[in-house]
Amino acid sequence: MHELPLTKNILDTALRYARKTNSQKVVTIALRLGALRDIKKEWIQHYFNYISKGTIAENAEILIIPDPIVCHCRDCDKDFEIDRDRYAGEDILCPDCFTPNYTLISGAKFQIEGIEVI
Repeated sequence: MHELPLTKNILDTALRYARKTNSQKVVTIALRLGALRDIKKEWIQHYFNYISKGTIAENAEILIIPDPIVCHCRDCDKDFEIDRDRYAGEDILCPDCFTPNYTLISGAKFQIEGIEVI
């Protein structure tokens, strides 16, 4: 249910941008969504369709851009991608040098990447 307030913020941001640019319609909102976020993309579009009724954002498409989980190994200086289940469950080791010395560099984002208006 936490998708509803997030979706309201997305709509508010899109409407502010449309007003600022004197636009008539919000067509698409590109949203970067990290794999580590516990957010269901289907619910974002569902809630958006509901709360945008009667606004210039009605029928706008929410385009989800995946933000995969990528780690950077501090020992061998290589980046590697892992899936969410693995990140949540087991110890993470670099697949090249097998050390657990890494930094998370992507996978946690939730941000608007772009708003298409006409």
